[in-house]
Amino acid sequence: MAGRVAGGAERAPAARGRSLRRDVPAPATRSATRSVTWSVVARLVLAVSAVSVAVVLGGGTVLWLMESGHPTASLRSWGDALWWALSTMTTVGYGDFVPVTTPGRWVAAGVMVVGVAVIGAVAAVVALAVARQVAREEELLLEEEADLLERRLEAQLAAVEERLAGLEALLRDALPASSPEVPGTGPRR
Repeated sequence: MAGRVAGGAERAPAARGRSLRRDVPAPATRSATRSVTWSVVARLVLAVSAVSVAVVLGGGTVLWLMESGHPTASLRSWGDALWWALSTMTTVGYGDFVPVTTPGRWVAAGVMVVGVAVIGAVAAVVALAVARQVAREEELLLEEEADLLERRLEAQLAAVEERLAGLEALLRDALPASSPEVPGTGPRR
């Protein structure tokens, strides 16, 4: 429904059927993004699990080798050393087994630092998953709101164009045939 505006310039037709905003990703793209996120989460979980197992086995074994011959050592078996490494890495540290040598305490410090890092990594993975879900829900709500606003604007634009066309027709009909062209109505037919 193109027409002329004051000064004789052509008025652009209404943009019906075209979106007023940039295209949103297709559902297939959203699904690909979702699978990429879960693959990242899966890799992080795998890495954290591997590091945890390595630290428990490595730290427990090294502590057992360092402390097993010491007369005041509280560790009586390799299993006790693994239990100590697990409870230390998870920051529980029951206190039932403690390193008594300086090298054993250095091993304990390393296990503690890695334990805190592992807990931080687990918290980060959980936060990532929750944040992605919240962002996805907000994106869907914003898309729905944008679609609703777009439909309302297009309806209002159509109503304004309809009224303008009616006014132009009234002006054409009301003016005598010998009067000059009315601005914005185009040439008389």
